[in-house]
Amino acid sequence: MSTLPLAGGREAALDYAAGLERMMGDREMFLRVLARFRGDYRDSVARVRLAAVAGDLALAQRLAHTLKGAAAMIEARGLRQQAAQAEQVLRAGHMPEAQIFDSLDAELARVMAQLDTLLAAPAARDTAPAPALSEAELSQLCALLDLGDSAAQDLVERHGAGLRALLGAARMAQLQAAVACFDFEGALRMLRPELAGRTGLFSG
Repeated sequence: MSTLPLAGGREAALDYAAGLERMMGDREMFLRVLARFRGDYRDSVARVRLAAVAGDLALAQRLAHTLKGAAAMIEARGLRQQAAQAEQVLRAGHMPEAQIFDSLDAELARVMAQLDTLLAAPAARDTAPAPALSEAELSQLCALLDLGDSAAQDLVERHGAGLRALLGAARMAQLQAAVACFDFEGALRMLRPELAGRTGLFSG
């Protein structure tokens, strides 16, 4: 999913693929960032406009600057550009024309509409099944946990999708909590039922 032309020749409001790449391919982290943006910035243009109308151009400029940075983080390039335009006018000490606010508000609405679709339909974002962990990866994780090596934390995060498919969401959350607290023995006990038949680490 990327910045592809939509009906009428318009591009998507945000580039999902580029945003995912910015997060080093961590889809869950990117979705959390998108959800936070949706919650924090839905009325951001209204706040910029209200501050400007009240005569507090410095506050309006700071709000526009914050919106610009947040838009860049999620690869909403059109929104970032329009927020930058508003910020430039405000920094110069001028009240932006109504058209600038209207265009900024319309672009924010496009971003929010795309976010609503992305966050409401997770299956539509990636129809490919979670990659299964290989025998070597499972063995490596078990060995690190058995040794009490903190590198196990990185491995759990790196192979989160495969482990979640194996354990289910609830047990995956328990595994992550155990590893985060350095309870490596507890994490091993949690994995024992699923991995007993796939590795030799739990034999005997």
